[in-house]
Amino acid sequence: MRAVAAFCALLFLTCASAPAGAAANFSVTRISGGSVVRQDDPAADLIGTQVRISAGLDRQSPDQNGLAALVAESILQTPVDGVPLADSIAGDGGSIAYDVDPHDVRFYLEGLPAFYDSMVSHFHVALARPDFSAAALARARTALGARIARTQQFPLTVGLQMLNRTFYTDSNAGMPPLGLPQTLAGFGTADAQAFFSAHYLRGGAVVSAAGKLGGIAPGSLEALLGVLGPGSSAPVKVSLKQLSSNTRQLIARRDIPVPWLVAQYKAPDLQSRDFGPMLVLTSFLERTLADVAGVPTLSTESSGSRGVGATYNFDTQPANVVVYVDGGGNPTQVFATALTIVNVLGHAKLAGDLSEMKTFAIGRFLEQSTTLRDRAWLAGTFVSRRLGPDYTAQTIAAIQKTTASDLQRIAVRYLGFPNIALVLPRDSQQTPSP
Repeated sequence: MRAVAAFCALLFLTCASAPAGAAANFSVTRISGGSVVRQDDPAADLIGTQVRISAGLDRQSPDQNGLAALVAESILQTPVDGVPLADSIAGDGGSIAYDVDPHDVRFYLEGLPAFYDSMVSHFHVALARPDFSAAALARARTALGARIARTQQFPLTVGLQMLNRTFYTDSNAGMPPLGLPQTLAGFGTADAQAFFSAHYLRGGAVVSAAGKLGGIAPGSLEALLGVLGPGSSAPVKVSLKQLSSNTRQLIARRDIPVPWLVAQYKAPDLQSRDFGPMLVLTSFLERTLADVAGVPTLSTESSGSRGVGATYNFDTQPANVVVYVDGGGNPTQVFATALTIVNVLGHAKLAGDLSEMKTFAIGRFLEQSTTLRDRAWLAGTFVSRRLGPDYTAQTIAAIQKTTASDLQRIAVRYLGFPNIALVLPRDSQQTPSP
């Protein structure tokens, strides 16, 4: 097969040199089970702060799908000086958002240094006294409903949600991150307050700030951590059945023009000795898929926007690698080629000089850690795993230590048995055959 031959030849292609990473001044403060991480960058124009709390999907019981998102959205809807927090932040020229992950909820606050103290103060007020009244919950449900509808328009998101449900078998970490409109409708004030009280705790929480931090008030970041209750929360234990089908395939239909394939593999976590080798293998796999699919590697679009890519989700436990391609042109050929490439990686002997593969992997990592949001997330992730905050130095060191035998070993160990999701056009979206 020509595509596979081209893939093998890519082992020896020259990759672009990786850009130099920006220097940062890191510090970590530990407070009663939580951490505050600072990346002071005087050259930055903005400040970004991520607040990571152990109040994600795995803290929900089986009948609470969507409650974690409803609580987070209600905090954004909480009035501060008579104005919902999100609108108050926007009035100061900033933004606040959140993501609900398998284990955590992550708030992200970004704005100009001149107004940042005001924004942090408003966030502190809402986090200390969230509004879970019927009116606030109604606003939160409306916002979540619109956001849920938007996510269903993205086939990669649909595929990942299907796969995650089968990937996490001992908790609700794989449930839809925002819940479903029908489940959200059943939660009231008591439900939201009970979830907040049980899980918005200091234990394991991380406040991670990056940017021009010199001008913000001393202690303001620590106050965001201090407002959380003492103690730690634990995931709700759930037993989910594994897929019974030998094909390990899931299928969904959406209003999309072309089919998508999303494959998910188990992967080493951030603290594993296989972390660096998997970064190398994943970056190589993404570049190879892009070349086979005819996608320019110098495109300014994200890999998700290009419809082809490989993502290593090392920040969750268990970690996973996701490979995805759209089926524009010849779906059968693109899908078969993508899975063949993964199979070759798992069984072919990798040899030759790895310096170019390592350079590409380092460059890819640095490219994906340029924004303040990325930098705050990475530092918070490393510190939450009891690692040092200098994620760039640690990641480059892990990549540089990678050997050919490491790549062969992890390809065999991890890239063998994926779960596969196919997101297909509805019948009305398919073009009739001539």
